[in-house]
Amino acid sequence: MAYVALYRAYRPQKFADVVGQEHIIKTLQNAIRINKVAHAYLFCGPRGTGKTTLAKIMAKALNCTSGPAIEPCDHCEICEGIQKGTVPDVIEIDAASNNGADDIRSLRDSVKYLPSVGRYKVYIIDEVHMLSNAAFNALLKTLEEPPQHVVFILATTEPYKLPNTILSRCQRFDFQAISTEDILKRLKIVVNQEGIRVSEEALNQIAFSAEGGMRDALSLLDQCISYSLSEEIGLDDVLSISGNVSYRSFIDLLGACLDHNGSQALRQVDELLKKGKEVPRIINDLLLFLRDVLMFKNNAVLDDKKMFHEPDFTALANRLKYGVIYEWLDILNQTNNDMRFSNQKRAFLELAVLKMNDVKLQEEASFQERIEQLELLVSKLTSSKKEEPMVFPSVNKPTEVVPKIQNDEVSIEEIETILNTANKEKKTELSKIWKKIAEDYSGEFIVQILVAGELVAVSDTAFIVVLQDLGFCNRLMSYENYVRMMEIFSHYSQSFQEYICLPKAVWNKIKADYKAKYSASNPHPKLNALAIGVIKRKNPVSQSPVDQDKNRLYDYFDQDKIEILED
Repeated sequence: MAYVALYRAYRPQKFADVVGQEHIIKTLQNAIRINKVAHAYLFCGPRGTGKTTLAKIMAKALNCTSGPAIEPCDHCEICEGIQKGTVPDVIEIDAASNNGADDIRSLRDSVKYLPSVGRYKVYIIDEVHMLSNAAFNALLKTLEEPPQHVVFILATTEPYKLPNTILSRCQRFDFQAISTEDILKRLKIVVNQEGIRVSEEALNQIAFSAEGGMRDALSLLDQCISYSLSEEIGLDDVLSISGNVSYRSFIDLLGACLDHNGSQALRQVDELLKKGKEVPRIINDLLLFLRDVLMFKNNAVLDDKKMFHEPDFTALANRLKYGVIYEWLDILNQTNNDMRFSNQKRAFLELAVLKMNDVKLQEEASFQERIEQLELLVSKLTSSKKEEPMVFPSVNKPTEVVPKIQNDEVSIEEIETILNTANKEKKTELSKIWKKIAEDYSGEFIVQILVAGELVAVSDTAFIVVLQDLGFCNRLMSYENYVRMMEIFSHYSQSFQEYICLPKAVWNKIKADYKAKYSASNPHPKLNALAIGVIKRKNPVSQSPVDQDKNRLYDYFDQDKIEILED
């Protein structure tokens, strides 16, 4: 007898054998129990999760000689015939190859005939989304009002491609991806019955590689049996067949990147490529590995992640900082996108690894630079006396406390002035300029931030822009960016000399206050006092070097804890 593939030999024959779809099985069995079987079902979900298998079991349950039964006997002539595909009342149609209107018309003509041996004629249409529009139209009427002896079971992996007119005529069941744990249990049953020795690591890898599909898991196991000539199938055998990368290889690779050992990291990449691993698979598996690291660091330890208990894995995960992981994820995602249309995928992978290797170095360099700047400021401003609070002497003036240098905050009076002198014609003019600036300066990030805001009020010389975030407001109001934006606006109009950015939350309060007070008798209302929170940066050039140093010092220390004395 010819060899039968494992996924066919171990295909479930009863509802009890189906794994991971308990919610669907319960519904179908209850429908049979209370004699409320629908005329049309739609089974949708990932491949290898049991859609066609469950359709055949349903056909057996409906036509079993001892039924309709919530569990087919699997021994009667009809059950065995359906299993072998010899019962004419169960018609399985592949919509991928029979997708025309003529195929559906012939089906429509055959449904009117009574079943020859069973109670029901069951039509199983696999990959139903492949039907043409004409075929769907031909199926509509029959699907809506079929004869009492007909049950349609449609199966698809892409239900969103089905017309709504088809979806509304079916009871829909969404099949879930089978958990790694359930796949692992099933694999252990199969290898025990087949008398095959497979290591625990290999079984775990097979279950993981299946990505929720039982058929994929059994097919991969079948391949490994043929591939391995040893007495026991090991992890390396599975990795060679599936193309996946061992997590131990990733531990070595990422460990080298973390140690800034670029040459060792590139050697790890070279070894993976020599083993025949494809670059996209390496990157995708790296992304999944880093995702597992994040899960581990957040204590989301899953039963099916055996590597969470490996000392090497936990050591690497504990060394990795969140910022480094997120940076690496960004690099890998960007590499995945950049290399899609390139023939030099290896070069992209190697460049990505080198970028990952430099991530921590860049952080250290930035941190060291900030320390050096801080030390320079302190050396300029500190006195020889070590007193509390910090004292910074200056010359040529008697000792007195001088005001702290602060940046100006946008005032409510400035906003009030713009609102009370608002001009609709000017707003129309500026709106047109707005679109031109967005097109002409699409490459400047700061410009795109501004034009992405909402233009809410325009006077003859100034305007107000509302943004979602206070940080963006302060960034746009900084001296350098403010000067740049006004320079750009001057290319289109000489009217506008000023703008103000406001966070949306602040603007909502101002708008409500203004509307409440505005009337024909009060066209220029006075707004309530309000802390705006938006800073207008001073021109650093106009400040003395000492003032600039003081302001920079305030960036590092709490200003309230620094007292500056002049003498």
